[in-house]
Amino acid sequence: MSLKLEKHLVLNKYFLNLFGFNNFNELREKLKDTTEGYDTTGRSFFLDVLIGLKPQLETELLRYDQAIKDYTERLRQSRRQPNLNLKYFQYLAVLFTEIFLDKYYNDKQRLLNELNAFLEEFNNENKEKISYFNEKDLKKIGFWMATGSGKTLLIHINYWQILKYSKNNWDNIILITPNEGLSKQHYEELKLSGIPCKLYNGNIDNLKTKDGEILVIDMYKLTQEKKGEGVSIDISYFDGKNLLFIDEGHKGQRTEEQKWKLLREEIGKNGFLFEYSATFGQVIGNNQYLLQEYSKAIIFDYSYKYFYTDGYGKDFYVYNVKENNYTEDQQDLLLLAGLLSFYEQLEIFEKYKEELRIYNIEKPLWIFVGSKVAGKGINSDILRIVKFLDKITLKINNILKVILKRY
Repeated sequence: MSLKLEKHLVLNKYFLNLFGFNNFNELREKLKDTTEGYDTTGRSFFLDVLIGLKPQLETELLRYDQAIKDYTERLRQSRRQPNLNLKYFQYLAVLFTEIFLDKYYNDKQRLLNELNAFLEEFNNENKEKISYFNEKDLKKIGFWMATGSGKTLLIHINYWQILKYSKNNWDNIILITPNEGLSKQHYEELKLSGIPCKLYNGNIDNLKTKDGEILVIDMYKLTQEKKGEGVSIDISYFDGKNLLFIDEGHKGQRTEEQKWKLLREEIGKNGFLFEYSATFGQVIGNNQYLLQEYSKAIIFDYSYKYFYTDGYGKDFYVYNVKENNYTEDQQDLLLLAGLLSFYEQLEIFEKYKEELRIYNIEKPLWIFVGSKVAGKGINSDILRIVKFLDKITLKINNILKVILKRY
């Protein structure tokens, strides 16, 4: 299913074509081994490669590169990460957005004409029937980015980008998330980057934003017909010209979730939308309406296959072991082996923390994946893990007591 959407990404292919390529892998090969960061003159190393590809764009690329450097420096200073640099794919995502916003705000009709001329060629070459771009299509851009590829920082840079070009001409700026937990996470991350923000706390008087402030709210608190008390908000409250950032943009695409998509589209109808998701392709599938919409909206595709090819994915094995073939002690032995492996990783991380910092390696996690999260009684996978941890903790405590008695 994801391959179908991938072949229809007209907006993305338009930007690839600006640099003379038909697919991302061709451009990726030119940049993936290029050094990150900036030379002594303040130019990114990526810039030299791009100018080599398109010398006629040198003036514009120099200007865009300086802008990207400015955004990166803001992240470095606010987050106190002096060594922070964008990966090549993050740089390209920001670059494509910078070019788009420059064209959109300074010569919208020319952008529309260029896109439709490219679309006509695309349709003819691929025997497709994607409808022409109109002004409404230009009010939404999407990022198909694998989990872990840096969507959070991309949101922050996109915020600075559009505020620069739009002169911050918005009635409301809203970041819509799929749940309360992610709302809190985004709120903390925005504060780290020095971006003014507020987390919706159920108080309607605390909703309006000002001076570039972002309201962070989860989509389940939005409604079109508020009834009675509660924390839900009628979307009519956000009448006006709104700037929306939508995390997990695939939420609301499935049939049973369409109302959430309609609500956010209504809020953003007179404004501009940024959408981010790791799974656009899987969710959109064969829905022809969504295929048309997102083929013209997704500006950058760094979905999981690219993420994995670049070495960021996880290699794993699935052993289809029948639980009944193992005694409880044997199951505990397997879990203990995993625990010891996790302990070794933690030891290495703590010992070489400073050396690992330049690689942006985070503290290791131990993850359990179960098929029966809830279950009934002993059939719950989660309960099985909790019982093991309780058992191992008890044994460790008993061992420590014996050791302490000896001393």
